[in-house]
Amino acid sequence: MAAEKNILAVKSSLWHNIFKASGNQQKIFQLLKGFPGFANLKNREVKDIQKLVQVREFLKNEVIFFQGDPGFSMFIIDSGKVDITCEFKNGSKQNLATLYPGDFFGEMNVILEGKRTATATAIENVKVLVIFRPDLSDLIEKDHSVGYKILNGFSKIFVEKLRNLNSDYLGVLEILSEEKQTQ
Repeated sequence: MAAEKNILAVKSSLWHNIFKASGNQQKIFQLLKGFPGFANLKNREVKDIQKLVQVREFLKNEVIFFQGDPGFSMFIIDSGKVDITCEFKNGSKQNLATLYPGDFFGEMNVILEGKRTATATAIENVKVLVIFRPDLSDLIEKDHSVGYKILNGFSKIFVEKLRNLNSDYLGVLEILSEEKQTQ
């Protein structure tokens, strides 16, 4: 009888979904709830997204993705720190941001296919929640009211980033204008 239980356990392990979200489900729920793209979702709707989440871990100095790679997923940091860097055509590199638990990146590529515009590197051991575009797209297609809320939430993120970028751009123009006047 004991041998039969061991055989059943082995068969069960063989078919276990190794990509299913593991870890503290409540913490994953809270991270998803805190993500601005999902802010207007009801708890049950967040739980539907939670079913899509995969948890991945990266070691210190491990590259999560490279600038120019095809993008098909977004990340929410559970633990650790991530540097976002850009390499310019002349070979120089610029650190754009250091991200911490609760921060997110790659969100543009979960909505619209494109190439990564920067490199993401774990600067210490990192655990992230990963959501893939095909999974989120399927959810949006299946439930249009949830899809509307998700796309509206992502639109707010994109608009806020565009506003910040516009402000930065105008600040650079102002500096250049002042430099030109002093010459």
